[in-house]
Amino acid sequence: MEFWTAHPIATLGDRWTVLRRHELFNPEWCLAKVTDGRGRRQLDQLLRDEFARPGFNSVFEYTVVAKEDAGRVAQRFAEIGHADRLILRLLPDAPRA
Repeated sequence: MEFWTAHPIATLGDRWTVLRRHELFNPEWCLAKVTDGRGRRQLDQLLRDEFARPGFNSVFEYTVVAKEDAGRVAQRFAEIGHADRLILRLLPDAPRA
């Protein structure tokens, strides 16, 4: 598991519009992604079924999960032998008005 910082707002482009619209810049959330490879769809589905935020829970190829659940997500993927396939990305800070 590796935490990456989010891209700067200028780099996000249209993605930042989606993040802002759905208030995903909240520091309580992070983005989780399964890397490409065999069984990716099944692993994505597991991630969404067990850990996704209720309601709006995905941004492009990422699933929105609570930051406090990041350890549980990593542990679950380790249990099934796919810890190396998980990326967790911190969300950017909200823009200043």
